[in-house]
Amino acid sequence: MARKKKAGGGGGPNWLDTYADMVTLLLTFFVLLFAMSDINQEKFKAVIEAFNELGGVNTTSTQSADSGEIGGDSQSSAGEVGSQASAADAVENFDDIYDYLKKYIEENNLESSVTVSKGENYTFITFRKSILFNGDSYTLKPEGKQVLDFLCNGLANVSNQIEEMRFYGHTAQTEVNMSADLQAWDRELSSRRADSVLLYVQLKGIFDDPAKLISEGYGEFRPLQPHDGTEATRVVNRRVEIYLSKTGGSNLTLDEIYSDLGINSNNEEETTAANNAEPTTTSAEGTTAAEQ
Repeated sequence: MARKKKAGGGGGPNWLDTYADMVTLLLTFFVLLFAMSDINQEKFKAVIEAFNELGGVNTTSTQSADSGEIGGDSQSSAGEVGSQASAADAVENFDDIYDYLKKYIEENNLESSVTVSKGENYTFITFRKSILFNGDSYTLKPEGKQVLDFLCNGLANVSNQIEEMRFYGHTAQTEVNMSADLQAWDRELSSRRADSVLLYVQLKGIFDDPAKLISEGYGEFRPLQPHDGTEATRVVNRRVEIYLSKTGGSNLTLDEIYSDLGINSNNEEETTAANNAEPTTTSAEGTTAAEQ
């Protein structure tokens, strides 16, 4: 009589291999989603505080010898978020915005790139020296976003006290007699720069009414220094300005702001007529050797 063969041992069922592969792929997919996501600073802070209240989480340092570099970056980011949130708590009314931003500028040695001025019922901010954009570009740079993030953290506490937030885009003259295409691109570039900053602030969701946000592009026609063909002058004239007005206060035009703050934006007789032009946005493409 033939002996019965014993059932083979060793590996598990074939379906287990397929299941394990699927779980691994799902895990990889969710890790990628997390890596590409943006952390909401306020929600992150709330989650950390919630865990601290439970008393079961140590948020100071959880790094091992093998993951020291990664843990250090995470701890630094969390510390930066907490520091900015703590500074923003000092903004309790509209008039605090000036001191809040001025202190940040001084602590980070940004005096040559960002200036803040205070008038009656308004605050005026100027970003220059290419801190927001490279020449001929309207794509926000990381260092510019960092300053805007800090500004928005403070504005979130007093957004209901802001009547308007205006964004003014400016370029620098590159040629004395520009072609029609270059003139059109000059106007478009200044408008797109103002729009880029406006949209970045709008997407923060700190304003219940986005109609408070207004952008204007002036091209090369509001220079802070007379055009002399040098890059040093173009760097000064290439800028974005933000005007914050207090609720209930009177809104000033750009020329009235300049006059009130003692800013000279006229280039003798050459730009006097140009300064009276209304801001426009046109569509054209063009390139030039010097950057606008």
